[in-house]
Amino acid sequence: MASQAQKYSLAMSGEFFVAAQLQRLGVAASVTYGNAKRADVVAIGKTSSMAVVIEVKTSSSGSWPMGNRVPMPSQQLWVFVHLPTNTLEAPEYYVVEQTNLHKIFSPGEQAYLARYKAKHGAEYGDKPGVAKATRTGLVAYKDNWHEILCRL
Repeated sequence: MASQAQKYSLAMSGEFFVAAQLQRLGVAASVTYGNAKRADVVAIGKTSSMAVVIEVKTSSSGSWPMGNRVPMPSQQLWVFVHLPTNTLEAPEYYVVEQTNLHKIFSPGEQAYLARYKAKHGAEYGDKPGVAKATRTGLVAYKDNWHEILCRL
């Protein structure tokens, strides 16, 4: 199991990779710092005063925890970064709006909750869960940088 320091390093690496890729695409981007931050990366339009807040999740396994439940629909943007364990391989990026995350992963979560109720005879309730995004579920959003660029 990875240490907390290794997890932090992986997460920060992903955020810097996202900021660097946005810079390569001509977008000013900055990584934010802190334990209680509300944004991982902020992208700022060069010709407008628009800014986009980006949630970044990084993994070397191909699945990313999203929290206790699949996030509810919103316009929040997420970038899922797959960092291969071989550092000579390039990262992969999956850029997706939270509304689409909900559409993709909510049916699986609902099926799980239904199976839980059938097995235990009760609702799942407020127990913490772990909603995960997967590379196979996000394949349509690979390198979907347009999702960010069109908002700036």
